[in-house]
Amino acid sequence: MKIHPCLACVLLLLPVLVSRASAQDTDRWYEIWISDSRSGWSHETVTTDEDTITTYSEMSMSVGRSDQAITIRTTSSFVESLKGEPIEMTVSQSLGQVPIETRYVFQDGEVHITSTQDGKTRESSMPLPKSDWLPPAAASRFLAKRLASGATEITSHTLDPSNGLAIVKIVRTQITPTEIEVLGRETDCFSVTSTTKVGAVTLEAKEWLTIDGAMLRNETNLGGLEMTMIASTRERALEEADPAEILVSTFIKPDKVIRAARLQQRGVYRVRLSEGTMPELPTSAYQQVELLAGGEVRVTVDMNNPVPAGDTDRQLFLASTTYADADDELIQELTAQALASAGDAPRVQAEALRRFVFTYISDKNLGTAFATASETARSSKGDCSEHGVLLAAMLRAAGIPSRVAVGVVYVDRFAGQRNVFGYHMWTQALLETDAGPAWIDLDATLSDRIPFDATHIAFGVSSLKEGKAVSSLAGIAPLLGTLEIDIEEVK
Repeated sequence: MKIHPCLACVLLLLPVLVSRASAQDTDRWYEIWISDSRSGWSHETVTTDEDTITTYSEMSMSVGRSDQAITIRTTSSFVESLKGEPIEMTVSQSLGQVPIETRYVFQDGEVHITSTQDGKTRESSMPLPKSDWLPPAAASRFLAKRLASGATEITSHTLDPSNGLAIVKIVRTQITPTEIEVLGRETDCFSVTSTTKVGAVTLEAKEWLTIDGAMLRNETNLGGLEMTMIASTRERALEEADPAEILVSTFIKPDKVIRAARLQQRGVYRVRLSEGTMPELPTSAYQQVELLAGGEVRVTVDMNNPVPAGDTDRQLFLASTTYADADDELIQELTAQALASAGDAPRVQAEALRRFVFTYISDKNLGTAFATASETARSSKGDCSEHGVLLAAMLRAAGIPSRVAVGVVYVDRFAGQRNVFGYHMWTQALLETDAGPAWIDLDATLSDRIPFDATHIAFGVSSLKEGKAVSSLAGIAPLLGTLEIDIEEVK
């Protein structure tokens, strides 16, 4: 079984975890380091013409996963008026083999979204994000003005194309004048502690900013991963990367060994963070959550007593989206093929689809970050994220509401480690039970005899909604390197 897809989603947040551009026209290059390994580069420009300001960014970052490496590439632009009114933003992301290009046009109180992959286009509209926020260049002008005024705390809200329509809130405190060496020269700047919140993700960083708000250096701690961006020259930024191995550092060693993990039907776990506050954990048919003293959470996974879901927006979980593109012709064909002899019972159909995906993805490897369902349908390769998203799309094609879950699963042996929990993704289907409709877990990375087991602990779920698929999965970020799990009962 292949595990650990979701760190790629967290790493994709890197462009918004740092200060973007500056309040004036610039052309800046940065080196990206993970721990002591050069992992990639970022290039940012701000240009002004007669009527608009365009903030452009491109990033390339490589990370090692066991014996393989993945490269995440993203380019984005944000066009706004000279008064700071949003006009449009675009982003091209390469999380799989085929890039996804998305354009957001701000018009008449709505955002019109056009997403294109492999020649196929999907169009939709969404309301403008709520709350006050500023486009990137306007946000940079606001930051520069507040820095120049001597402010000791600055809060700003903006959008970044690489995270769609998720508002980015940045709170900067402990703003202190200092100097830092940049390209061999001591440079006057401000030392800043920043807290960035994007959806369910909250991360802290140390920044060094110029008087006009441009970033000179950013140090972000992602649990066991130290990520640093350093102002540089084009030549130095583009030097060959030496990807850091990130897989093993995110494994969690529990206090006990679980025997025959794939056969377990009930598990009770005490979950906590060594530092920070546990995020709110989801409930599902099998998983129930109890808050304990001291910030701990008791998670009970019981496959024999499913709990109903209550009111659920079925339309949301049946929608065909960029990642769960259930209306794709090949996905429709594969769904019909998988259900040819499954009958009409949704529970039986869901299991037939799970088994089909397990067999269909024949090249099970860690070389893909996060591909869409249609891409996986054509490549037949990937890890648990590809299994999870393809199954979600095929369930929707069959008329069964679905979502994906991200969390951890227990493995006896993986990547040279034994008896650990590793980050994982799987699928949940909204199915009828004796207690009513419930989110039933289905893991397509398991064999055709085992739909699920009680060593899975979910930390987040996602409908793969348009424009928010990646950011909604990155809620695991605060857990990396700080998660601790004690086993109370497994049977």
